[in-house]
Amino acid sequence: MATKKKKYEYGKGRDWTFIVYPESAPKNWRTVLDETHIRWIESPLHDKDVNADGEVKKAHWHILISFDGPVTVTAVNKIIEPLNTPEPRKVGSGRGLVRYMIHLDNPEKYQYPVEEIIGHNGVDVADYFKMTATDSLTVMKDMINYIYENKVDNYADFLMTCIEHSDDWFDVAVNHNTLALNKMLDAMWQKNKASNEMIQKGDRL
Repeated sequence: MATKKKKYEYGKGRDWTFIVYPESAPKNWRTVLDETHIRWIESPLHDKDVNADGEVKKAHWHILISFDGPVTVTAVNKIIEPLNTPEPRKVGSGRGLVRYMIHLDNPEKYQYPVEEIIGHNGVDVADYFKMTATDSLTVMKDMINYIYENKVDNYADFLMTCIEHSDDWFDVAVNHNTLALNKMLDAMWQKNKASNEMIQKGDRL
Protein backbone atom coordinates (compact mmCIF):
# COMPACT_ATOMS: atom_id res chain seq x y z
CA MET A 1 0.00 0.00 0.00
CA ALA A 2 1.46 3.36 -1.03
CA THR A 3 2.26 5.76 1.79
CA LYS A 4 0.81 9.23 1.68
CA LYS A 5 3.42 11.81 0.73
CA LYS A 6 4.24 14.56 3.16
CA LYS A 7 3.49 18.16 2.23
CA TYR A 8 6.06 19.51 -0.24
CA GLU A 9 7.62 16.08 -0.82
CA TYR A 10 8.69 15.82 -4.44
CA GLY A 11 10.58 13.67 -6.85
CA LYS A 12 13.94 14.80 -8.13
CA GLY A 13 14.40 18.05 -10.00
CA ARG A 14 17.16 20.29 -11.36
CA ASP A 15 15.57 23.64 -10.50
CA TRP A 16 14.31 24.51 -7.02
CA THR A 17 13.01 27.67 -5.41
CA PHE A 18 12.71 28.94 -1.87
CA ILE A 19 12.15 32.23 -0.05
CA VAL A 20 14.67 34.06 2.13
CA TYR A 21 13.40 36.47 4.80
CA PRO A 22 15.79 39.26 5.89
CA GLU A 23 14.85 38.99 9.58
CA SER A 24 15.50 35.25 9.86
CA ALA A 25 18.36 34.60 7.45
CA PRO A 26 21.98 34.97 8.60
CA LYS A 27 23.81 38.04 7.34
CA ASN A 28 26.14 35.87 5.25
CA TRP A 29 23.36 33.86 3.55
CA ARG A 30 24.57 34.85 0.08
CA THR A 31 28.08 33.67 0.91
CA VAL A 32 26.67 30.34 2.11
CA LEU A 33 25.04 29.81 -1.29
CA ASP A 34 27.99 31.17 -3.28
CA GLU A 35 30.36 28.74 -1.57
CA THR A 36 28.33 25.78 -2.85
CA HIS A 37 29.45 26.78 -6.39
CA ILE A 38 25.92 25.88 -7.55
CA ARG A 39 24.23 28.29 -9.94
CA TRP A 40 21.58 30.42 -8.27
CA ILE A 41 19.56 33.57 -8.91
CA GLU A 42 18.42 36.19 -6.42
CA SER A 43 15.30 38.28 -6.97
CA PRO A 44 14.98 41.95 -6.06
CA LEU A 45 13.89 42.38 -2.45
CA HIS A 46 10.11 41.99 -2.56
CA ASP A 47 9.10 44.68 -0.07
CA LYS A 48 6.04 45.99 -1.90
CA ASP A 49 3.96 42.81 -2.29
CA VAL A 50 0.48 42.95 -0.79
CA ASN A 51 -2.15 40.39 0.21
CA ALA A 52 -5.66 40.38 -1.23
CA ASP A 53 -6.80 42.64 1.62
CA GLY A 54 -4.09 45.20 0.86
CA GLU A 55 -1.84 44.27 3.77
CA VAL A 56 1.87 44.49 2.90
CA LYS A 57 3.61 41.11 2.98
CA LYS A 58 6.84 40.49 4.85
CA ALA A 59 9.85 41.51 2.79
CA HIS A 60 11.53 38.54 1.11
CA TRP A 61 13.74 37.35 -1.72
CA HIS A 62 12.78 34.64 -4.20
CA ILE A 63 15.68 32.31 -4.95
CA LEU A 64 16.17 29.92 -7.88
CA ILE A 65 18.89 27.32 -7.45
CA SER A 66 19.85 25.16 -10.44
CA PHE A 67 21.74 21.88 -10.22
CA ASP A 68 23.63 20.07 -12.99
CA GLY A 69 21.44 17.03 -12.50
CA PRO A 70 18.19 16.07 -10.73
CA VAL A 71 18.36 16.15 -6.92
CA THR A 72 15.87 15.41 -4.15
CA VAL A 73 14.26 17.90 -1.81
CA THR A 74 16.34 16.34 0.97
CA ALA A 75 19.54 17.30 -0.84
CA VAL A 76 18.28 20.86 -1.33
CA ASN A 77 17.30 21.13 2.33
CA LYS A 78 20.80 20.14 3.43
CA ILE A 79 22.23 23.03 1.42
CA ILE A 80 19.78 25.71 2.53
CA GLU A 81 19.32 24.61 6.14
CA PRO A 82 21.64 27.37 7.48
CA LEU A 83 19.45 30.00 5.82
CA ASN A 84 16.35 29.34 7.97
CA THR A 85 14.04 29.34 4.96
CA PRO A 86 10.63 27.77 4.32
CA GLU A 87 10.54 24.41 2.52
CA PRO A 88 11.97 24.54 -1.02
CA ARG A 89 9.77 23.69 -3.98
CA LYS A 90 10.63 22.07 -7.29
CA VAL A 91 10.33 24.43 -10.26
CA GLY A 92 8.70 23.39 -13.51
CA SER A 93 10.07 26.37 -15.44
CA GLY A 94 13.16 28.24 -14.31
CA ARG A 95 12.46 30.89 -16.95
CA GLY A 96 8.94 31.36 -15.61
CA LEU A 97 10.20 31.78 -12.07
CA VAL A 98 12.81 34.37 -13.03
CA ARG A 99 10.12 36.34 -14.88
CA TYR A 100 7.98 36.10 -11.73
CA MET A 101 10.83 37.60 -9.71
CA ILE A 102 9.87 40.96 -11.23
CA HIS A 103 6.16 40.12 -11.82
CA LEU A 104 6.76 40.52 -15.54
CA ASP A 105 3.67 38.52 -16.46
CA ASN A 106 1.57 39.84 -13.58
CA PRO A 107 0.81 43.49 -14.36
CA GLU A 108 -1.59 43.69 -11.42
CA LYS A 109 1.35 43.23 -9.04
CA TYR A 110 4.19 45.61 -8.24
CA GLN A 111 6.76 45.65 -11.06
CA TYR A 112 10.29 45.21 -9.70
CA PRO A 113 13.32 46.35 -11.79
CA VAL A 114 14.81 43.59 -13.94
CA GLU A 115 18.31 44.98 -13.33
CA GLU A 116 17.95 44.08 -9.65
CA ILE A 117 17.85 40.36 -10.44
CA ILE A 118 21.30 38.99 -9.57
CA GLY A 119 22.88 35.87 -11.02
CA HIS A 120 25.42 34.02 -8.90
CA ASN A 121 28.14 31.48 -9.70
CA GLY A 122 28.21 32.18 -13.41
CA VAL A 123 24.50 32.64 -14.15
CA ASP A 124 23.68 34.99 -17.04
CA VAL A 125 20.26 36.37 -16.10
CA ALA A 126 19.71 37.66 -19.65
CA ASP A 127 19.46 34.06 -20.89
CA TYR A 128 16.23 33.66 -18.94
CA PHE A 129 14.61 36.52 -20.85
CA LYS A 130 15.50 35.39 -24.35
CA MET A 131 12.42 34.71 -26.44
CA THR A 132 11.51 31.18 -27.41
CA ALA A 133 10.56 30.34 -31.00
CA THR A 134 6.90 30.47 -29.94
CA ASP A 135 7.38 33.88 -28.29
CA SER A 136 9.09 35.21 -31.41
CA LEU A 137 6.29 33.94 -33.64
CA THR A 138 3.65 35.57 -31.42
CA VAL A 139 5.50 38.90 -31.51
CA MET A 140 5.89 38.62 -35.27
CA LYS A 141 2.14 38.11 -35.69
CA ASP A 142 1.41 41.15 -33.51
CA MET A 143 3.82 43.26 -35.56
CA ILE A 144 2.34 42.15 -38.89
CA ASN A 145 -1.16 42.94 -37.63
CA TYR A 146 0.00 46.36 -36.47
CA ILE A 147 1.61 47.13 -39.83
CA TYR A 148 -1.50 46.08 -41.72
CA GLU A 149 -4.06 47.78 -39.49
CA ASN A 150 -2.11 51.06 -39.33
CA LYS A 151 -1.02 51.00 -43.00
CA VAL A 152 2.66 51.38 -42.03
CA ASP A 153 4.86 51.42 -45.13
CA ASN A 154 8.15 52.88 -43.88
CA TYR A 155 10.80 50.80 -42.10
CA ALA A 156 12.27 53.77 -40.19
CA ASP A 157 8.85 54.77 -38.86
CA PHE A 158 8.15 51.19 -37.85
CA LEU A 159 11.46 50.85 -35.99
CA MET A 160 10.63 53.93 -33.95
CA THR A 161 7.27 52.33 -33.11
CA CYS A 162 9.09 49.15 -32.03
CA ILE A 163 11.42 51.12 -29.75
CA GLU A 164 8.45 52.80 -28.08
CA HIS A 165 6.39 49.59 -27.85
CA SER A 166 8.76 47.02 -26.30
CA ASP A 167 12.24 45.50 -26.38
CA ASP A 168 10.73 42.28 -27.79
CA TRP A 169 9.34 44.12 -30.81
CA PHE A 170 12.65 45.88 -31.43
CA ASP A 171 14.60 42.63 -31.02
CA VAL A 172 12.46 40.82 -33.59
CA ALA A 173 12.55 43.79 -35.96
CA VAL A 174 16.35 44.05 -36.07
CA ASN A 175 17.51 40.50 -35.30
CA HIS A 176 14.81 38.17 -36.65
CA ASN A 177 12.60 37.94 -39.74
CA THR A 178 13.88 41.26 -41.11
CA LEU A 179 13.36 40.05 -44.68
CA ALA A 180 9.72 39.16 -43.99
CA LEU A 181 9.11 42.53 -42.30
CA ASN A 182 10.71 44.40 -45.19
CA LYS A 183 8.54 42.51 -47.66
CA MET A 184 5.46 43.31 -45.56
CA LEU A 185 6.34 47.01 -45.41
CA ASP A 186 7.06 47.07 -49.15
CA ALA A 187 3.73 45.35 -49.84
CA MET A 188 1.98 47.97 -47.69
CA TRP A 189 3.76 50.74 -49.61
CA GLN A 190 2.50 49.25 -52.87
CA LYS A 191 -0.99 48.87 -51.39
CA ASN A 192 -1.03 52.44 -50.07
CA LYS A 193 0.30 53.77 -53.37
CA ALA A 194 -2.42 52.00 -55.36
CA SER A 195 -5.07 53.26 -52.93
CA ASN A 196 -3.83 56.83 -53.19
CA GLU A 197 -3.79 56.65 -56.99
CA MET A 198 -7.37 55.43 -56.99
CA ILE A 199 -8.40 58.34 -54.76
CA GLN A 200 -6.58 60.85 -56.95
CA LYS A 201 -8.15 59.36 -60.07
CA GLY A 202 -11.59 59.65 -58.48
CA ASP A 203 -10.97 63.31 -57.58
CA ARG A 204 -10.14 64.12 -61.20
CA LEU A 205 -13.36 62.59 -62.48
